[in-house]
Amino acid sequence: MRGDVHIHSKYSPDSRLEIDQIIKTAKKRNLDFIAISDHNKFIEHKGDLLVIGAEEVTSIDGHILALFVDGEIPSKLSQEETVDIIHDRNGIAICAHPFRTVNGIGAKFKNIYDAIESKNGRCRTKCNLEGQKMAERLRRPITAGSDSHFYDEIGRVFMEVDASDGESIRKAILNSQVKTGGVDLTSYGQVRLYLKLSKDYTKRGFKRI
Repeated sequence: MRGDVHIHSKYSPDSRLEIDQIIKTAKKRNLDFIAISDHNKFIEHKGDLLVIGAEEVTSIDGHILALFVDGEIPSKLSQEETVDIIHDRNGIAICAHPFRTVNGIGAKFKNIYDAIESKNGRCRTKCNLEGQKMAERLRRPITAGSDSHFYDEIGRVFMEVDASDGESIRKAILNSQVKTGGVDLTSYGQVRLYLKLSKDYTKRGFKRI
């Protein structure tokens, strides 16, 4: 199965993507499963595609991706508190884009995660390689996702697992049986991203997510 487990919808303050269109686009890109991981917002989505319960949580040190959760995770807590609550919500905790300058945990990383996002569609190659090397060094499982905020980004980065349903996808991640693929952020994508981030940041009254 092929999936993209890092997608933002209109329920994130920096995205306008409609759920039904996300699912249609994912199917056109031959994805078998997705996770709509909105910022500090958990909503259960259903459709004719496997949608994993997810949320991207803002900890005091940076973003943490919560997969397979069944409820909302409070934001602005420590890494340890956030991971504990993700586990309480039946989820697995993933350090999202650890070496990205904006909202990456970076040097504050604590080795408490179930997995590390080793390939993110909004990271340059160097940033992703650093995440991959850290996962290898710590012998931690990996995940990959587009971090899409535009429809054309969906599925640009993906992960592949030998699975048939949500539970077997979870087991594949935890057992390090994940292959990643897709394209790192290009120079054009970086310019487009920074223009969008600047515009959204201004609209939010200069508040970070």
